[in-house]
Amino acid sequence: MDAEFIALQSALAGEYSLDREIGRGGMGIVYLAREVRLARPVAIKVLPPALAERHELREAFLREAQTAAALTHPNIVPVYAVGERGGFVYIVMAFVEGTTLGERIRQRGPLLPGQAARVLREVAWALAYAHGARLVHRDVSAENILLEHGSERALVTDFGIASAAQTNALSADGRVMGNAHYVSPEQASGEPVDARSDLYSLGVAGYYALTGRLPFDGETSGDVVRQHLTATASSITSVAPSVPPRLAAAVERCLHKEPIRRYRNAESFAEAIDLAFEHAKEIPAPLRVWLSQGQKELPARLAFVGIGAMTGVAFASNITNGFGTPLQLAGWFVVPFFPLLGLSFVPSYFRLRRILAEGYRVDDLHAAMREHQLALAEEIEYERRQSSPRFRRVMRILLGAGLGGLGIGAYIWDHATDAFHLGLKENALGVYWEIQELAVRTLFFSASAVTIAAVALGGEYVRLHLAHRIASRAIGFWKSKWGARVGKLASLGLRKTDRPAIGMPLLTEIALGRATDHLYEALPKEARRELAALPETVRRLEADAGRLRDSIVRLDDQLAVFERGGETLAGDERAGVAEELRGTRATAAQRLATTVAALESIRLDLLRLQMGAAGIESVTASLDAARSIGDLIADSLEAQAAVEALLRNPSAAPVDGEDDQSDTPVEGVAAAGG
Repeated sequence: MDAEFIALQSALAGEYSLDREIGRGGMGIVYLAREVRLARPVAIKVLPPALAERHELREAFLREAQTAAALTHPNIVPVYAVGERGGFVYIVMAFVEGTTLGERIRQRGPLLPGQAARVLREVAWALAYAHGARLVHRDVSAENILLEHGSERALVTDFGIASAAQTNALSADGRVMGNAHYVSPEQASGEPVDARSDLYSLGVAGYYALTGRLPFDGETSGDVVRQHLTATASSITSVAPSVPPRLAAAVERCLHKEPIRRYRNAESFAEAIDLAFEHAKEIPAPLRVWLSQGQKELPARLAFVGIGAMTGVAFASNITNGFGTPLQLAGWFVVPFFPLLGLSFVPSYFRLRRILAEGYRVDDLHAAMREHQLALAEEIEYERRQSSPRFRRVMRILLGAGLGGLGIGAYIWDHATDAFHLGLKENALGVYWEIQELAVRTLFFSASAVTIAAVALGGEYVRLHLAHRIASRAIGFWKSKWGARVGKLASLGLRKTDRPAIGMPLLTEIALGRATDHLYEALPKEARRELAALPETVRRLEADAGRLRDSIVRLDDQLAVFERGGETLAGDERAGVAEELRGTRATAAQRLATTVAALESIRLDLLRLQMGAAGIESVTASLDAARSIGDLIADSLEAQAAVEALLRNPSAAPVDGEDDQSDTPVEGVAAAGG
């Protein structure tokens, strides 16, 4: 405690009971206190009397109180009261039990991409609200973003130098207002600032949250400010390769020196974060059980594979007496092997039947697996960060020592046998048993060391490197024709149910496809016969929509690379390619909308047909139009494949005289994307 604490407590006695100081900055001191009347903890920010005597600081502090008191948002720390007593000017705010984003990063390192995306999105929402009130924060930083304990909700605090939009960035005495590490170029140069200045500062905070280091640093504030004005930050993925490219590109776009090249507002940035980092959705309980049981079955399946292999070898050896040709041995090997391997899939088959009987479809299965993979990716990244290099080093040393010990043990065993056969001395047998015992002990301890190290290193490698690939392969299987066939086989004999399962959130085209299936099945046989092409057409539109979505994701990733400058093209050429890439993406998005609209048209025609408001010829016309759209989409995807191939290898663009396209990569992209 100090004299200021005692003086403030004396001034506020009866209304607030001060506990302790919890923060101190250039604009004041923050105390934890308890409001007497409501018996609730509060944070009181005080401008000390020595500073309150300075008119410009007093005005700035009062402006903070007036600004913050007018803002009511879940991600902005609420202000309860503002007052002046005993020479102190103070603000009473809600006490947020937690830590600042800066403290969290300094204590535990950078955030996981999903955590950082959530924090950035919530701060962007808060800033969007403030900007809507024509207020610019001017001091967005990791120290002014609080993370609430438990919920991890992000709250923006300290509108200490906030003022009306489009006002000058300099204080009355010519100082740059704001933290030098987070100040925008226009704020640093004394130019008028608007909402995009806060986006720059939020981009710096995002860079820090994702990488654990600031984009610009120096020995003095002047050095840092000069870098904000002239230097380009290293790409996020070069510092933290695990950050998704589109998330990195969204944050880096905020760091453009020119405000016009940043997002137009905080809402756009929040939307970009949502698109850049897809958040795992809640998986219904039946699908969670299906996933967890599948993971438990994997060790048993591997055991069946091992038993099948050993049985196959033994069976083939007995039948051929070990003297058959390789083809004969292989033929007899598979006789017991494949039945045992097939037996291992029986539990999976009945498990699949149970989930399909609940009303789920194969689409729900791979959607659930994809959401599970999103969560798994963050868990893997967290485990990778927490894994100890020292532990891996020790395990590698143990593995090497164990392998060396096995060699030594085998050498000792071999020489023990030699000593026994020599029999040159009376005690040769005793020497033999002593050497053999040494060899056995060496082999035992070496084998134990190899086993421990191999299990530890192998388990870590599987968890950190193979688990994600295995999950991707499983998703690919269920999205393929083979997955659909397995689902159809498992559903044989199951009664169709109209009871909707509580499934995964569906893509629009999948939901429309299911709706048309129900409407089609409800038609009389005569009508279904005339519309026999409908299911196939709907499946094709669903597949086309899925391919377009995948292509949009790939184009976004490629665009992120170009916007970040992660390729070898020159500046003007790169800008041209990026522009053409945006055009190609816009075309793909438009055709996705057209494909979904065609599905919607078929569904509405079926509804009209059931109501008697339209005839079969109306549905037939919609099917013809849908098939034409499908042909257009196929051509579009082929053209887009050419775009992507060109982007992967710009030097392969055709030159004049080879074909009708231009010899520049930019024009080649334009021709392919048109």
